[in-house]
Amino acid sequence: MSRKGPDFTFRSKDMTRKTMIDYIFIQNSFCNGFTNLEVRNDCPFNVSDHYPVLIFLDMNLLCNTSNKFHLYRKVLMWSRCDEWEKKYYQTELDKLLNFEVLPLNSCEINENYIEHINSNIVNVVHIAANSCIPTGKFRHYLKPYWKSNSLDYYHNEQRQARKTWLSMGQTRNNDNIFYKQYKDKKREFRKHKRNAERLWESEKFADVQKAAEMDIGQFYRVVRKHRQQKSPATCLNYDGNTATNNGDICKLWSTYFSDLYTPNEHENDNFDQSFYMDVTEKIREYSSQIRKPFNAFFDVPYTEDEIYEQIKTLKCGKAPGPDYVCNEHIIYGGNTLLKWICYIFNIILKCEYIPLLYRHGIIIPLYKGNNKDKSNPNSYRAIVLTSVFGKLHDKTVLHRINKMLTALDKTFPDPLQFGFVPEHGAIPALYTLKECINVFMKSKSKLYVGFLDNEKAFDKIWHDGLFLKLKEIGVTGKLWNILFMSYKSASAHVQYNGLTSDNFSISQGVGQGRVLSSWLFSLYINDLILQLISTNCGIRIGYLNIPAILLADDTTLLSASPKGLQGLLDCVQTYACKWRLKYNGTKSCVLAFNNNTDVDIKLGNTKIACKTDTIYAGTLITNNNKTFERTKNAAKKLKKNLHSLYSAGVNPKGLTPITNTLIWKRFVLPTALYSCEVWGQLSNSEIELLERTQRYAARYIQCMDKYSPTDSTTSNLGLWSLEAVIDKFKLLFFGRLCRSKSGTTHKKLFNMCISQFILDENAEHSITYNLITTLVKYDLFSFLETYVNEDYIPEKSAVVENCPSVY
Repeated sequence: MSRKGPDFTFRSKDMTRKTMIDYIFIQNSFCNGFTNLEVRNDCPFNVSDHYPVLIFLDMNLLCNTSNKFHLYRKVLMWSRCDEWEKKYYQTELDKLLNFEVLPLNSCEINENYIEHINSNIVNVVHIAANSCIPTGKFRHYLKPYWKSNSLDYYHNEQRQARKTWLSMGQTRNNDNIFYKQYKDKKREFRKHKRNAERLWESEKFADVQKAAEMDIGQFYRVVRKHRQQKSPATCLNYDGNTATNNGDICKLWSTYFSDLYTPNEHENDNFDQSFYMDVTEKIREYSSQIRKPFNAFFDVPYTEDEIYEQIKTLKCGKAPGPDYVCNEHIIYGGNTLLKWICYIFNIILKCEYIPLLYRHGIIIPLYKGNNKDKSNPNSYRAIVLTSVFGKLHDKTVLHRINKMLTALDKTFPDPLQFGFVPEHGAIPALYTLKECINVFMKSKSKLYVGFLDNEKAFDKIWHDGLFLKLKEIGVTGKLWNILFMSYKSASAHVQYNGLTSDNFSISQGVGQGRVLSSWLFSLYINDLILQLISTNCGIRIGYLNIPAILLADDTTLLSASPKGLQGLLDCVQTYACKWRLKYNGTKSCVLAFNNNTDVDIKLGNTKIACKTDTIYAGTLITNNNKTFERTKNAAKKLKKNLHSLYSAGVNPKGLTPITNTLIWKRFVLPTALYSCEVWGQLSNSEIELLERTQRYAARYIQCMDKYSPTDSTTSNLGLWSLEAVIDKFKLLFFGRLCRSKSGTTHKKLFNMCISQFILDENAEHSITYNLITTLVKYDLFSFLETYVNEDYIPEKSAVVENCPSVY
């Protein structure tokens, strides 16, 4: 902190005595939040013998300081407000927004005007909400049950009786009336305190029961509310520096992320420098064009209907950005706010200028878990919180881009990209990978699968390369300029444990948490898939060429020979060298199927380890197709998830058996049995292991003895066998495959496996064959016949109605 002025604040009239006797008392938590201190001795109107002392405080620090520092920012309780309060907020917002005057002269619409309008809209929604929506604050020093006025009354009575007893000599004798009164008052207070605790527990269980009947998100919000919060990291190590207190840790986080989002000049030797210069020059020339060709998809004004469609996709209960405007401010804002949002979006398009708040983000370091080192920054994931108005703008932009791609009949992203794509995801990616493996295992052919680690993929995207690809795909004109400004002049600050760091620029990366980040990353990596296909080094299954399976930034390469896999790796390395990506060879691995010998495979100059198993999309993949270890891990996870929930305060004794069963079926089973749709045929020992785990859970949630009869443990709760639960997931996945779009890779592979089954070819080990046997098991084979003959599959509800109950 810099200081200006003299080093004294008092001087005598004869100027013989000069001392520092004026002080400003502050909380210790704010020591890092002051930017300047000034002693003013040049004010001609000062007639006092004391100089004024000015101190400059970062207001963001005040706004973001956590509750434990006793500085409370009012929290709007949107979930508790009724329809009348929401309507009142909308009316107040209309009244305030009607005072805004639009400029008569179009020349007045410039960058300053856009910032002014955006600032006014933010202020108006805050003023309206603060005056209409109920607010609350959390007082951490109170027990959760300490919210009864009667408990305060009995507590004060006890304290007063104790003070009287202390003033009368503190005689500990039952004959002493003051001691007796004190003990009686204390006994009465403790009795009411226990009653309040019991009442709070019953309310807590009622909340859990209600949330369990609603949805997963609400349930986990209630559970987290009652779970004891884990303390954040007490130290952080980065670049040879160690921080131990909150202020220093916040500063070190800022240094880490500032370095992460700044291109490292020392890494230039690893990349193609001539290609870098060519792309940079192309972007410089295109960005400097004053008038770009008109783009009919993007350069037309926004409409209110277009924006309203995106407002309907906003979800309540999400964290706000740097302007503290949350989704509810917009969702309940009404038509007048919608008109102003449409107006500001259109002047953004006209002036090709994006407001500062849209470009700024709050970075929250989120611990990844899995017992990773909390003092290592690489054990955290950076989540960026941005302005809700900026998110809404990005959603509208993305909607226009998708409409353009559909109108031009462009296939984007490539069908081999399973991340961030509707009707795709981790389970279809696993299905595709496992079916490819099964095809080669069945024919006893060799298969080599490389699992690559893309280091800091989202955080190190080269901006100039990204915007060249954006231009080539058809995003041009004014929208290109707006997106270019949005990312080229982006900034952020770190928020840690209630403290905020200084702002820093973001010169690379797309930012995890931004609306456009996943789409932009898919665009950046899409050409890699096309180049891998062109090498002809991948595997072929029928007419399908599958050299790789991409799940967001997870890249999996498949080849029938070590030479072919090396060719794919060379292609990846060449692409990474050009487009400044970094694949970590030491964290990558190769699984060799039907081959016990070690293979010499390299990514660049780094040899990739050949392993017997790896984790892909949360599922264990082994090179011998043995599955017992995977099922054993699932059984362990069942117990772990069960105890984790109940250790958070969801006491089984305080909930009804129906609620306990609901928690088990809706929250414990789906997470532990993740990807069971593609597990294939389970052995008897695997089924018995899972059933034994469920019986243990049934005894636990009913508080039964471990020697209680087996039949009564699950039948009392009406639980399905876990084999039946897994079959249910398989049937649902079968319907999902049948309803998938014909252009997707997993749908093509599924149809190919169906054809093999019809032709009576050897397909017993495939995932598809296992799905068909599950259909036969429940007398649902007619659905497959309907699909094959008519290319039709009923909706999920129709399947459930026709499916015999397995309760």
